[in-house]
Amino acid sequence: MNGEAQTNVVLVTGDDAAMIEAEVAQVIRRVAGDSPDAFSLDILRERDGLEVAELLRQVLRSLQSPPFLGQRKTVWLRGFTGFESESASAKPKTAEASALRELAERITKGIPADLALVMDGPGAAADKPLARACTAKGKVIVCTRPTLRGKEWRGDMREVISRRAAEKGVRLPEEVAEFLTDAIGTDTSRIESELEKLICYVGGPGQPITRAAAEAVCVGQGEELPWALTNALGRRNLTEALRVIQVVLEQSRDDGSGARSLLSQTAKYFRELLQVKVFMTERGLRSPAAVLSAVQRATAEERQGCLADGLVALTGSPFRAKALAVDADAYSGPELIEAVRAARDAYLRCITSSVSERIVLEELVTRVAAPSGVPTQGR
Repeated sequence: MNGEAQTNVVLVTGDDAAMIEAEVAQVIRRVAGDSPDAFSLDILRERDGLEVAELLRQVLRSLQSPPFLGQRKTVWLRGFTGFESESASAKPKTAEASALRELAERITKGIPADLALVMDGPGAAADKPLARACTAKGKVIVCTRPTLRGKEWRGDMREVISRRAAEKGVRLPEEVAEFLTDAIGTDTSRIESELEKLICYVGGPGQPITRAAAEAVCVGQGEELPWALTNALGRRNLTEALRVIQVVLEQSRDDGSGARSLLSQTAKYFRELLQVKVFMTERGLRSPAAVLSAVQRATAEERQGCLADGLVALTGSPFRAKALAVDADAYSGPELIEAVRAARDAYLRCITSSVSERIVLEELVTRVAAPSGVPTQGR
């Protein structure tokens, strides 16, 4: 996030409360300093008995009050939940909507250089007057929570984790960011606490943070997270894999939809393991460490070649490729080919038969994850 120190209007919004809180803290630190006093920072927030329209009028009055003794003054509308009141299609004549339009008009006219306005809270729409005014006169930061349905959620989480670490003066190795992504999933509210634990564990922000340190203090939530299934499959732990399915589907609102999601994830996972196995065979690589080194050294042309050959798993994070290589070692090449075929057949079975998706998923997992040499139905 750049430019907060140069602009005096900042709006932080989105659908991720934890990210909004972390972002606005950084904004306030840069705009108002590390230890602002009551004369230089006016914090206005919702409280019992105070109407939204009156709170916004307080913001407007504060913007009209000059700074004390020439100090730069920051007006902070903190944790505001009323941005959704700004709706031309719903009730444009409500007191809340009118107050938000008045605030937008005030911003459009311009905030004096010796004043700064910072606002944060969910639900400020980009196409409404307030956000448009902030975009024109300052900066709007949108914090969107990564979702498991998004194809790039892992990259998004790694980026957020690394940025938070950098803000704390810590250079986080990619391997550690990858581990933290596995540990916390899309729960952005845990980023702050996990980084603080790591910093404390290694002895301060100036000390290097290793994967071993992260493994020692950062506890995952595999029993609650869908990707715990692939973790269990990578260890070829059938009992754990079936337990994860049960827990995840119990948390799902729709058993069928949840099972299909896990099935899709399992199919993608085995395709990736097979891709890594092929890559290792073609390059004569004998260990996960060799895979890490090869992917790190790969040129743009080599990565494009992998993409063209269908080896998509080798075009992302080198540490992800290394982790896949570790898991792939638990399966032979023919077993991985069979797993990919079995996942395809399972998906078709969900579409063409009346058997429940959960049963299809559990049968697939049992078929592919049973220890080598143990016969299962269909193998």
